[in-house]
Amino acid sequence: MKKTIFILITITSVLVVFLIAYPFIEIDTGKKLIKCSYDGDFSEYDTNQSYNELYCYNEKHDVSIRSFDVKKFLFFYTISMDYIEGDFRKTQFVLEESYIERFLKKAEIIDNENNIQLASLIEGKTAVVGNTRYLGNDYNNAIFYKLDGKYEEMYIFYIDNLLVIQVGSPDELPKYIAYK
Repeated sequence: MKKTIFILITITSVLVVFLIAYPFIEIDTGKKLIKCSYDGDFSEYDTNQSYNELYCYNEKHDVSIRSFDVKKFLFFYTISMDYIEGDFRKTQFVLEESYIERFLKKAEIIDNENNIQLASLIEGKTAVVGNTRYLGNDYNNAIFYKLDGKYEEMYIFYIDNLLVIQVGSPDELPKYIAYK
């Protein structure tokens, strides 16, 4: 009888501790952040959104979350969040100079209707690499190509005294680099 009471008290204690601790459980797998809760609310993670609202930066974990998946069992919720390390907002428009160098050496040009000679255009100019979204592209000067097994599009245009190169479709988070 004492053994049964002891087992019941132990099970009850473990259950109470679990129920109290459950909403404080966070698991970081290295690619996913898993949060346990009683209400499925992930609003604390859905802040600091990137320009196109594809990512939400979480300062506590220094990650940019790209998706939320809420699952419920009885009154227990788990929120699974895919993420990338760091603050995506700081690099969302950055096109590195090394990409342009790879393009010039390895890109397979599919269509260059205006016969744009990118190497000539940037020759003698200095790259301005920053997290800047340049507006004003008229989309008349385009190069369609394949690089690293991926089909891509590049647009070249001028803003003031800057030659701007945009890689990627305007509605799919393009990246930019400028030359002066």
